[in-house]
Amino acid sequence: MFVIISDALRFECGVELNKILTQENRYDSEIEGALASLPSYTQLGMASLLPHKELSVKNGTDQILVDGMPSMGISSRSKILAENTEARAIAILAEDFMKFSANTTGRDFVKQYDVIYIYHNNIDDTGDDTTSQDKVFDAVESELNFFMDLLKKISNMNGNNMIITSDHGFLYQYETLEESDFTTADIKGVVDKHNRRFVLGTDITGNDAVKSFTHEQLGLKSTGNTLIPKSVNRLRVKGAGSKFIHGGASLQEIIIPVVKVNKKRQDTTAQVEIDIIKSTDKITTNLLAVSFIQTEQVDDTMLERKIKASIQAEDGTLLSDQFIYTFDIKEENQRQREVKNRFQLTAQASGKYKNQRVKLVLEEPMDRANKWRIYKEYYYTLNISFTNDFDEF
Repeated sequence: MFVIISDALRFECGVELNKILTQENRYDSEIEGALASLPSYTQLGMASLLPHKELSVKNGTDQILVDGMPSMGISSRSKILAENTEARAIAILAEDFMKFSANTTGRDFVKQYDVIYIYHNNIDDTGDDTTSQDKVFDAVESELNFFMDLLKKISNMNGNNMIITSDHGFLYQYETLEESDFTTADIKGVVDKHNRRFVLGTDITGNDAVKSFTHEQLGLKSTGNTLIPKSVNRLRVKGAGSKFIHGGASLQEIIIPVVKVNKKRQDTTAQVEIDIIKSTDKITTNLLAVSFIQTEQVDDTMLERKIKASIQAEDGTLLSDQFIYTFDIKEENQRQREVKNRFQLTAQASGKYKNQRVKLVLEEPMDRANKWRIYKEYYYTLNISFTNDFDEF
């Protein structure tokens, strides 16, 4: 089992990832929601995802102890996995995991363990930095692409079962914040951690702008309390970014995705088939009308198909214009999945290749750029009785 933890992967991002995976061949994917810990900050969220009996805040800090063990860093998390499970388990950074060769060092590494926790920090790292917080949407897009590379690497190491989740979500506002977006809490008491969206401490109090929780109410075994601003307002913190935030109790911060992925041995997706309605096998004029039919409707597992169609001689000479179309129609009624095109034949069709057999060639793109392969062919006999006076112009 591979547990992939992406720092600050918001639930909506998980929904988008799940949609991508359901359209990826041989991947079975489903998504559920889970509640993150409160306050929704990284140290507590990451600790909550480890196997444990109890969590506590280390006195005077914001660091989290898992059954009395420190939980910051890969080595600490590997120790907790080893202590708290009967499985052979380890934690590793995603960057280090991606350095493995899938067929050699990667498979040797994977064989040693039953559970592998893989940590990646791209979204949170980008959003927390005031110099890069405006690029958080780009970071999300990059993270989704990274997941696909990571999952394919895992499958190449014979890994089939993966869970993708997060420690917390986030709030983001691109526009410059107004004064009304900040709140004054009048905090009193011993403060251990003061964040835009939460305050940790002992016997701390605030005004009506914040909600107070004891550690016991939050499921923590330590003593102390937490203040969280109401709504989506920020607390003022010197030098901290304000556009990208988390730590509070909004749905966007505390609902996290749990994407369960299974790599199948058999195909799970297919492209729609394209056929034509062929009423004749003879071409008698310089115009050939063709009706294309998309035989199935597009859905999550039946994917679109792009084609390039043209009339060609048997020696490969192009005898008409080219028709390029992406069949992505979602209509149930087959008649609504019909696409018509008129091919204009060249002068060669009524000259050099007259009375010869020609073919309507349907091609589809290959993975490589600008490369096409034959998808289907339909044969006709050229029998043009007269030519168009304007063919040469």
